[in-house]
Amino acid sequence: MPTALHHMIVPVSDRDAAVAWFVDLLELREPWPNAFFLSVQLDDHLVLNFATAPVPEPLHLAFLVDDAHFDRVQARFDADGTPYAADPPGRRPQEVGAVNADGSGRRLYFRGPDGHLLEVVTARYTDVPVASAP
Repeated sequence: MPTALHHMIVPVSDRDAAVAWFVDLLELREPWPNAFFLSVQLDDHLVLNFATAPVPEPLHLAFLVDDAHFDRVQARFDADGTPYAADPPGRRPQEVGAVNADGSGRRLYFRGPDGHLLEVVTARYTDVPVASAP
């Protein structure tokens, strides 16, 4: 599987109003609550997670990779000491998290060279409501 952009955070001043505007204007699928985000499936692959600003990170991008690639990223970080975590705030350092509530998929968060919060995931969201799904 080639690496693909899985989701990104869109900081906005009013989350619900912004999502309603984007959904209406771009005729997008129904949004769904996703942690403290309101998420919209942009196409069959990319999810936009809207959050009321300020978002704690300057930018967040999540990349979908296959299991072998994920293992190489984690092994590289373990070898060179790059910090990563199972959760965005870093409360579970050097651990791998689950992508979905049922425990499927793996994810880890890390900082890029410019301080952006990056993430690699091995699965797409499975708990997307039917009206919002691709």
